[in-house]
Amino acid sequence: MKTFVTAIIIIILMLIGFWFYMGNKCSEMENANNLAIKNAVDHAVDSVNNHYALNKPLKRSHVFHKPEKKETIKKKPAPVKKDANMFIDKRDGQEYKTVDLAGQTWMAENLNFETDKSLCYDGDNTNCNDLGMLYAWSDAAVVCPDGWHLPDDAEWSQLINHFGGIDEAGRYLKKGGGSGFNDLLAGYHDKDGFYGKKGESSYHWSSTEQTADYASFKGVYHDVDNVGTYTYTKTDGFSVRCIKN
Repeated sequence: MKTFVTAIIIIILMLIGFWFYMGNKCSEMENANNLAIKNAVDHAVDSVNNHYALNKPLKRSHVFHKPEKKETIKKKPAPVKKDANMFIDKRDGQEYKTVDLAGQTWMAENLNFETDKSLCYDGDNTNCNDLGMLYAWSDAAVVCPDGWHLPDDAEWSQLINHFGGIDEAGRYLKKGGGSGFNDLLAGYHDKDGFYGKKGESSYHWSSTEQTADYASFKGVYHDVDNVGTYTYTKTDGFSVRCIKN
């Protein structure tokens, strides 16, 4: 009987011990599980955060403050520099190159101001644009703009003598001759309606009269270097170079 009771006590003690053992094991397992879950959650959060950092940032709603308007200082446009070697005819707005030669200021282009009697070579307006108009002497004597005039023989001679006289000056007065006068060999028109010598020679009126019907002119030629100093009937159409007063 005593042995039986002892056996029962031992069994009870063993059960109690096993219960405590299992309780501890379960607690350890639960703690381990909780730790594993926590680690898993932390890892997942880290993964999400890392992945988010690789994505384009999401647009956020911001309150933008309107910048203060700064007072802008308007710069005045730079003044347009006037070309000292250009003249504008106020009558029609046409511009002419000018050149200083032998103490004189000449137009470096033939005058192209239209009058009732002025003509374009061959009646072609493009010739006027390139070569200027052809004028009878009566128009030529008064056609230059204010501050300019038709040169007389003495003024022509001053220019011609500056470039070596009548035997040589033509070389310098022609286009490309280096003087800047740039004679364009515009030809002429006679009283009978004939046009001629374009590209071969040019004829420029002088204000010097010879008779009631004739006035002086100066000729420049393509194939010779001399300058012609002759007279011709006032009714023919020649070019006009104005000289500054």
